[in-house]
Amino acid sequence: MGIVQYVVLHPWRVVVTVAAGVVLGLGAFYAYQVQAALGTVASEEFDPEAARAAIDVTGTTSGDIVFVEPSQYQEGEELAEHQLELAGEFDLSGSFDPYALTPNSFGTPIDDEVFTSYLLVGADASGFLADVIILALQPEDGANPIMVSLPRDLFVWNLCERTLTRLNEGLGGCTGVASGSELLAIMVEDYTGIPVDHVARVNFAGFARVVNVMGGVTICVDHPTRDAKSGLNITSAGCRRANGETALAWVRSRQTEQLIRGNWVGVAGSDFARQTRQQDVLFQLADKASGFSSPVSLTKKLAAVASSVRLDSSWTFGRAVSTAWRYRGISKDSVSRFSIEVQNHRTPHGAAVLLPTASFKDQLEEIYPLDRRGSADLK
Repeated sequence: MGIVQYVVLHPWRVVVTVAAGVVLGLGAFYAYQVQAALGTVASEEFDPEAARAAIDVTGTTSGDIVFVEPSQYQEGEELAEHQLELAGEFDLSGSFDPYALTPNSFGTPIDDEVFTSYLLVGADASGFLADVIILALQPEDGANPIMVSLPRDLFVWNLCERTLTRLNEGLGGCTGVASGSELLAIMVEDYTGIPVDHVARVNFAGFARVVNVMGGVTICVDHPTRDAKSGLNITSAGCRRANGETALAWVRSRQTEQLIRGNWVGVAGSDFARQTRQQDVLFQLADKASGFSSPVSLTKKLAAVASSVRLDSSWTFGRAVSTAWRYRGISKDSVSRFSIEVQNHRTPHGAAVLLPTASFKDQLEEIYPLDRRGSADLK
């Protein structure tokens, strides 16, 4: 029987066969695109325990520790005279006891079984300093997730440098023994007492790309708002749909100013406001992640994320997407949050750092009480 004759005698069979072929073909095409997107994900070696063991600290005691001036976040920044005058509440010109300087920078160990922990990091343009550091905790008992922003200028123990440094410097890694993700995770654990299970980090361009693909985010201000350093420039009050570039400037802004009664006024508590903005944008992106409308949009979103994020080697992109899917559409009210209590401090050369004024464990227990099984004895 010829093809033409078969078509004439069995038209519906032919239609069904062709339709099935088209569907299977499109499915295979989309599957290929998704697989290709997964293959673009960069990963970084991640074994904090092994990295910790590899960093040689033999012979390091409190009497051997010498203060190292933190590197400035922006190179070439000149120190004002009043900064130099404030430097030196503690004499760090020789050896010193870091615990005596800032005891709350050292955390009480918390059992690894209490939480699954995720460290979300936004890297600066250099890729060696963390501009955004958010710790997300999922209690194993099924309680609400916990989210806390860790200030990048937090003065904590740096095992690689064998001294106190800003937390964000951990992303530079420890040459030959620890990747950036590993050293930052070690520093976060030494401060919080909680081992870090997974790390995901994104750079500036990647963040903007993800926001654009997800359709932008909503930003609301009471007055025209600007920040010359971050590039933020919102010319009118109210709410607007912001693209990735504006959203990036918004979450990075540390010197926010608003036009109030004809004068540009610095916004008080900019660091706290900055952390709130960062978390708010994450919640908006989580809400958008619940609205996949078609295989095409899904593929585009996966591809955007895949090309913009760097994951630790123990966390495949598939598992990361599964985690994101689990929390899609999550609301602020269903997440327990708190802020790190800090005080400003000037180092001997005038660098601005933040000393924690309460232990991380004490602050955590205000929203999630730990029983005795949740705390490990100090060694």
